[in-house]
Parts: sequence; C-alpha cells; structure tokens
Amino acid sequence: MLKNLAFTMLTAVYYSVIPVYCFMQLFSCTDKFKIYIHVLASFFILWALQFIKLYEHASEATTLSQLFIFLNVFFLFRGPVKQKLLSYFIFLLTAILTEILSINIYIQIYNHFFHQPAYTASNIYSLCSFHEKLMIQIMIFSFGYLFYKNIFSLLKKCINYLKFSLLLLITLPIIHPLITTEFTQYYKFQQSFIPVLLYIICCCITFPLFIHGLHLFKKEQIAFNRNLHKMELLKQQMEVSEEMKQEYVKIRKWNHDIENHLLSLEYLTRTRKADEAERYCSSVLLNSSKPEEQPSACISVSQEDSVL
Repeated sequence: MLKNLAFTMLTAVYYSVIPVYCFMQLFSCTDKFKIYIHVLASFFILWALQFIKLYEHASEATTLSQLFIFLNVFFLFRGPVKQKLLSYFIFLLTAILTEILSINIYIQIYNHFFHQPAYTASNIYSLCSFHEKLMIQIMIFSFGYLFYKNIFSLLKKCINYLKFSLLLLITLPIIHPLITTEFTQYYKFQQSFIPVLLYIICCCITFPLFIHGLHLFKKEQIAFNRNLHKMELLKQQMEVSEEMKQEYVKIRKWNHDIENHLLSLEYLTRTRKADEAERYCSSVLLNSSKPEEQPSACISVSQEDSVL
C-alpha cells in the first residue's frame, strides 16, 4: 500500500507540474498565485485518478486524467483556442512517444540480460515488479522532461504559423509505423513477410509526405517572417511620420512667432522707435529657448514657401 501511495504521488506530481511548465513557455497567465492553486488542486485530483487507475477502471481513469489536464491548462492560460489545441495535441503525442520509447528501451535491456519472464509492451505492467515499474516511470519522466523542454522551446518560435495539417504531415513518419506495428501485432499474420511488407509500404508513403510537410513548413516560416518584417517597417514608418508631424508643428509655431516678431519690429521701425526696436530684438534673442534650431527652421520654412 505504501509503495502504491508513493508511486501514484510521484506520477501525480509529474503530470500536474509538467503541463503547466510547458504551456507557460507559450502563453501568459494573469496571476502567478493562480498557477500555484491550479497545480495544487491538479495534484490531488490526479492523485485520486492514479489510485483508480492502479486498482480498477484503468482506461476510464486515463481518459479522465488527460481530459482534466487539458481543461486545466486550457482555462488557466490566455491565448487563441487553436494554438491551445495544437499545443495540447503536441503535448499528448510527445507523452505517448515518450512512454513507448521508455518501455521499449527497458524491454530491450531486460530481455538482453534476463530471459524470464519475457516482457512485451502489452504485458510489462502486469508482470514487472514495483521497482521495475518505478524505474520505467523514472525513465518516462526523464525522457519526457528532455523532450518537452526542447519541443516547446521550438514550438514557441513557430506556433504562430503552425497548422494541424502541417503538423500531421511532419509527424506521419512517427505515427504511421507505430500504427502499422500495433496492427500487425494484433492480427498476428502467419506469414512473416506481411508485417515487413506493410511496414515498408507505410514508410514509402509517409516519407514523401514528410518531405512535402517540411517544404510547406519552410514556406510558412518565410511568409511569416516576411509579414513580420512588413509590420516592423510599417511601425517604423508610423513612428517617423509622427516625429515629422511633431517637427512640422514646431516649425509652424516658430514661423508664427517669427511673423509676430517681424510685425512688431515693422511697427517700431515705422514709428521711428529705433531704441525700442533694438531692445525688443535683444529680448527676443535672449528669451529664445532653442536658438540653434532657428536656422534649420528657417530653411524648412523657406522650402515650404517655395513649395507652396
């Protein structure tokens, strides 16, 4: 009982933390305290589901666990629904491949050194001991963390232009051979060449689709970078136009002030008040806040007058 308690607790901790860790790299959350609350609540719910999976109703408990993980990360993080579904599909596919890889590695190592009992992917959980099951689970956690860390760091760069159809084309060389292997193991053909033939046909079909998927992915990446570059240029143009607008307002204001000063000087000169005109010019020059900008402003005003 204590061993089962520790095993289920370890599994619940992993599957309550890893999905949140992966989705935090892609999406934003309003409150970090909310993340801790969700992780804690997920731990207790997944712990209970792992207990149910361990004793009875394994398939139902697995389905409920995956559904709960999906709903948890779906409502916890903000982002487009399509990107969330795509990210969870990648998360689930990586989890399945990680478990298959870990089990097959352990089976190959065990059957090479120990011949009894002969483990297969279908009977290993029912025949292995607690320590072997714990070792397999640790391998799953280790490979899973390694894969999730690298896959989601790459997904962060391409999630904006990655599509479901494109993802299926890229993952076909992984999915189809697995389906073919499970199909041949289930039906157990008497002729040994039939599974090999089916596997070769599957690889021949999926490889061109995989190459086509890579070309499409490259085109989507180029188009996204081009649009991003256009947006940056447009943003820079808007900033430059705003600066030009501000400079134009300053020049018009300076031009208006100069016009008022000239009218005042004209009035003082016409009334033959030379001393007052001289003092007025001196006060204008002293009160000028940015005298160094006046020549450029004069040039700009003269250019504007020439255009008009």
